[in-house]
Amino acid sequence: MVLRRGMLLFFIVTLWIGCQRTPDTIQGYVEGRITVRSDIDATGDYSGFRVLVADANGRDIDTLGTATTGQDGRFQMTVTAPERGIYPLMVWGRQGQQRLASTDYVVADGDSATLEVELPLNGRRFFVRSPENAALSAYRNTMAQHRRGLVKRLQADARDSTAMSRGIRQTSSTLWNLQDTFPGAFASQLAATESLSLLSGWNDSLVVARAQTIEPTNPRFVEAAQLAYRASTRLHGQDAALELLNTFQQRAQTNEQRAGVQATRVRAFIDSLQSEAALAAAQRLKNEYPNTDWAEWADRATYEVNNLLPGTEAPNLTVTTIAGDTLSLQSLRGRPVVLEYYRPGNDLFGRQLGTRNALYRATRPDSVAFVSISVEPDTLLHEAFTENRSFPGHHVIAPKGLDDPLATTYNVATLPSRVLIDEEGAIVGRYSGAAFLGFQEDLTQLLESGP
Repeated sequence: MVLRRGMLLFFIVTLWIGCQRTPDTIQGYVEGRITVRSDIDATGDYSGFRVLVADANGRDIDTLGTATTGQDGRFQMTVTAPERGIYPLMVWGRQGQQRLASTDYVVADGDSATLEVELPLNGRRFFVRSPENAALSAYRNTMAQHRRGLVKRLQADARDSTAMSRGIRQTSSTLWNLQDTFPGAFASQLAATESLSLLSGWNDSLVVARAQTIEPTNPRFVEAAQLAYRASTRLHGQDAALELLNTFQQRAQTNEQRAGVQATRVRAFIDSLQSEAALAAAQRLKNEYPNTDWAEWADRATYEVNNLLPGTEAPNLTVTTIAGDTLSLQSLRGRPVVLEYYRPGNDLFGRQLGTRNALYRATRPDSVAFVSISVEPDTLLHEAFTENRSFPGHHVIAPKGLDDPLATTYNVATLPSRVLIDEEGAIVGRYSGAAFLGFQEDLTQLLESGP
């Protein structure tokens, strides 16, 4: 009895601390009802179900909001999050030991949402309803439709560049216009940057023009700067692109953003094999923004310049897959290897996954090896991410996350990240964040030039 009371007190205190708002947090509100089909439970008592919003992006899972249903199944809760973003919302059973349902939920300051769920779901999806979450649904539905079209083209081995361009432009336009339909919404801001990523390489002039209208309040502001830089490089060369980066540096509102833009400059020098310039830019990043996450990234960039440039031999890794197989990069010699790092629930990786899978299916199983390394040590999160989701290839979990040798060996700091290794074990290229198109092009070229 004493132990139970102690556990109950700890649980209450933990929830109380988790629900307190600090000046730097944002708050949303959710209310709704959880019911059970009458043929399953005819009592009409729907009490005891727990609704939970959590932050599972790091090694620890933080409770952002929780509520328990009353007898009529109704609940209400305030959700306090460290920043605007997409978080998992889960429904747990009466005993608190079984997760019955989950969905993604946008937490934005002042957003008021409703939720209606009838159990059991039996595979049916459910949605949180609010202006912010309507934008998320519109964004994801647009991307799902785009991916379906892309898969059909790849399965048919279609090489009609006009049709491909038309599809990309149509999807990009739809994503960009979500800003008008859902002004200021978190997901519409994500969609705006995603639209630039799709257009990259197809209409670089439009990418540069639109990227310069992305506001610093956009959570993907640094990503927009990266896309604009790469597009400008293709149009006007590196010098002009570096000048464009200066405008993003001036518009940035936080040191984190300024450091991110400076990191783009470091990456630019690394990718163009200007080692001395890369090392100098990395040192400047450390000196000017020492208290940002990018300062640590600068140390890793220095390591990369000295050890991981294209053309150098890829450091060997020996891994144990989730299936229990032992695998090494040396054992995969004779075919290209795609080494990709990700975290379950990472929004950008989720957006890229459909296209990544289409690319996987477009290659022969024996022609390319995909080795996917999760830097989230929690195996339960990995299981939840892969449940009912297509994700082919070899799968590995890095026990120590980004600090694990599986990640530090390849200087992985930005997620997702990919390393393309040729059949002889040499690094072809490294592709971080939104640089998926470059990866796709290099892999295609590598396969076409192979035996």
